[in-house]
Amino acid sequence: MPLLLLLGVVLGAVNLGQSFHLAVNETLLDVGVFRDAGAAFISGAPLYEGFPSRSGFAFIYPPFAALLFVPLTWVPEVAMDIIWNSSIIAALFGIMAMACHRLGLRPWWAWAAALTGFATCLDTVSSNLCYGQINIFLVFLVTADVLGYTPKAVRGLGIGIAAGIKLTPAAYGVIFLARKDWWSVARSAGFFLLTALIGVAFRPRESIYFWTEEFFATDRGGDVFYPPNQGLGGMLSRGLVDVAVVAKLSPVFLLVFAAATIFIAYRLEQHGRSVEALLVVVLGISLGGPFAVSHHWAGIVLVLPLIFAVREQGLRFLLAVAAGAWIVPGYELVPEEDAQAFAWPLWFNSNIIGLLGLAIFVAYLIFAIGGRFSADFLGEDPEQNRGGDADGGAEPRTDHRATRPAAAEVDAEDSRAGELNR
Repeated sequence: MPLLLLLGVVLGAVNLGQSFHLAVNETLLDVGVFRDAGAAFISGAPLYEGFPSRSGFAFIYPPFAALLFVPLTWVPEVAMDIIWNSSIIAALFGIMAMACHRLGLRPWWAWAAALTGFATCLDTVSSNLCYGQINIFLVFLVTADVLGYTPKAVRGLGIGIAAGIKLTPAAYGVIFLARKDWWSVARSAGFFLLTALIGVAFRPRESIYFWTEEFFATDRGGDVFYPPNQGLGGMLSRGLVDVAVVAKLSPVFLLVFAAATIFIAYRLEQHGRSVEALLVVVLGISLGGPFAVSHHWAGIVLVLPLIFAVREQGLRFLLAVAAGAWIVPGYELVPEEDAQAFAWPLWFNSNIIGLLGLAIFVAYLIFAIGGRFSADFLGEDPEQNRGGDADGGAEPRTDHRATRPAAAEVDAEDSRAGELNR
């Protein structure tokens, strides 16, 4: 563990330093747009039509998000870029810490520090650092909610706020549905509605415009065949299926992945495997959505702690292979102007994020259909509250012991201690 920790910290420091170098010598494109949105919010300038963007890129988030970006205008841009990327690393550590603690990897803080460093090597994270993107922060908010690290009284706050910034995180509410945690579902919806109302209060016309027009512009991020788009539609549109056909099939992809994701999440939650349920929802959203470029896949960092936690050897191997392959941005092999021309093995190499994501998703689907999930991990969280209550909603891993023989629960404390010492 000391060597793993040292290597992880060194990798994290090197990659963060590289992002600082980029911030000083060039600029972080996306956080620069966020800064422009914060400035426009203060000055009363338009957020959409006529948006004063220095880079020429549009602002594609709701007015509530622009309000949150106002503090970005309080410091010089280079300082803002450095603070932003440092905060990404802090949020990434938080995600790893919550996952490691929930999975029972000990000491959780050391595992989290090491895996945070390794996570910065994944293209899905390094692209967030390169552009100054927001996705890691959204994953942090969702993870805190789903893994039970927000207080019960306000559980749903993380998903609600994340959805208020970028609607996609609302889909993570399916995990609360899988737990039949109706209070958290309601709170998520309530907090999201609150963010929309705050936007209406400050920018009524632009809020109406966003939620009635801008929100439905599914191509606002780019063409579906754009090489970094690693969703199923994106992969198919690059030389396999005509773009017009993919557009017609997109609602079908969305519905199929939504149904499969809910089913898998439900089966995983039955066995107390909440971290994996969260990973499956990340994959379902990314694969089934119309546009999911590499930095949108930020939540797949959860494969790293799972490599060391799941008992199924085949699954661990697949997760490890995926983590290694996701270091390389294979989509950069294909120029956008040639993206619709099929060439093998270039097609495989350039779609490695999506293909391995699909392989993991299918593997979990097979396990879910076959009912072959175990409730055991290589480690367990000794502090986990396995109960729920009517007001607060079900805790993650509530049913952790449900599949075990009754005799194993005669002395729960002794049984748990024995498992932790394996």
